[in-house]
Amino acid sequence: MLSHVMQNSSKNLLALATTPLLFTIIAVFFLSIDDLKADAQSANATKYNFEPFQSLQGSTYQDIADSDSLNLTEFSLASWFRTTPNYTEPGHIINKGGMNTDEPGMNLNYGTWINEENGVSGGFESESGDDFILKSSEKVNDGNWHYEVLTYNGTTLNLYVDGKLVGNLTSIEEKPDNTGDQPLRIGANSLNEDKFFTGDIDEIRLWDRALNMSEIKDSFEDNKFNTTGQILFLSYGDYVNSEGKPTYIK
Repeated sequence: MLSHVMQNSSKNLLALATTPLLFTIIAVFFLSIDDLKADAQSANATKYNFEPFQSLQGSTYQDIADSDSLNLTEFSLASWFRTTPNYTEPGHIINKGGMNTDEPGMNLNYGTWINEENGVSGGFESESGDDFILKSSEKVNDGNWHYEVLTYNGTTLNLYVDGKLVGNLTSIEEKPDNTGDQPLRIGANSLNEDKFFTGDIDEIRLWDRALNMSEIKDSFEDNKFNTTGQILFLSYGDYVNSEGKPTYIK
């Protein structure tokens, strides 16, 4: 079981510090899901560019406000990341629902994080609090960029790191707890302000379906995406349509 305590998160908008290449979050801020709908053409470039990206300091995070479209029973969750610390507790890359309790509506809907062995973990919890968690065996806190994808199709949970399948669970008969109203949180536990990620995150994507192996290979090797079912895209850079670009408070 995942051990956890619930606290209310702050919704204050505070100032951000910026640099020419990236935005460093100094405090929590919320973005509407309506402003973050996927643009079908914006990232299908032939070469991936890591700049700009989101930099997190181990005490900061970004929230996307809860909405019906983010509460999923099937999903694919993907992002690039790089990190160097030695983690002694989970460092959340992205998650919805969070960790800290097994109460219905307060379980992990979906999420990925750096685990205590400095590999990648990901998975979900059911409404009853049952855990379905995968983890990679290789350490990723080497300061290099890595690409992680977590998929669930209703019965099979898969975790990919750098285009390779590193873990899977099959014949799952329970569904993720998608009844909570927690935000989708980048860089910390969605349920409580703890378990922070330290490092850089880029190209966050969320689908309401499970990608197949071919789609994951295309995304990792060629930066080509099938955006069918893609409900969230954060590039931290330029979008084709201005309405798709997040608004940062400066």
